[in-house]
Amino acid sequence: MKLFHEDKENNSKLYQLFSIPLMSFNYGEISQYEFDIFDRYLLNVQQNKFNYVTKENYILDKELPSLRKFFEKSIEVYLSEVIGVDNSDDVDYRITQSWINISPPGCLGHHEHKHPNSYISGVFYIKVNDNDNIIFTNEFITKRDIRVESQNYNIFNVGQFYYPVKKAELILFPSNLVHQVEPIEGSNDRISLSFNVFPFGCIGSQEQLCQLRISNDK
Repeated sequence: MKLFHEDKENNSKLYQLFSIPLMSFNYGEISQYEFDIFDRYLLNVQQNKFNYVTKENYILDKELPSLRKFFEKSIEVYLSEVIGVDNSDDVDYRITQSWINISPPGCLGHHEHKHPNSYISGVFYIKVNDNDNIIFTNEFITKRDIRVESQNYNIFNVGQFYYPVKKAELILFPSNLVHQVEPIEGSNDRISLSFNVFPFGCIGSQEQLCQLRISNDK
């Protein structure tokens, strides 16, 4: 895998040192049975900062087995392709909380936030408007003490990334990645199911004095 761009004319190499992973998966057709369950939970919501979230925040522990199976399979792919591990008996990466978000037309969106006490986070899109995005913020750029305005944007200097979302799509990303949603301009509700993932078992290294044992009992 080549991690640099070589410019022979200037006798230079440009290295891409680090990358923040975002992985997407397509679920296919959402069934009417699943839509009915979403609608039932959306009858009981509470105010978030701008939008609304369901009061029930362990939805995948109680219903939607096919959707949970799809999420768990996707998490296994993410763990293999991005983290470089498998979901084994020693460390079990489990979905913890899961809830539904709804942003009605005219809503100011979803405030900037990250997901503490979580390792991987996922968002599954149930209903979206045309040109809907989720915005990710690169704090390495936005929190620098010195701000220089770039004339030409590239992967090294951009502070935000607008990712266009699609119905029945799941995205997975590191839980400490800051994200938000702009005000809703379409005529439809924007509805998504979010969840967090945490490793259970023995993580870290005893030799490097960073070992952590978290009960793996289900």
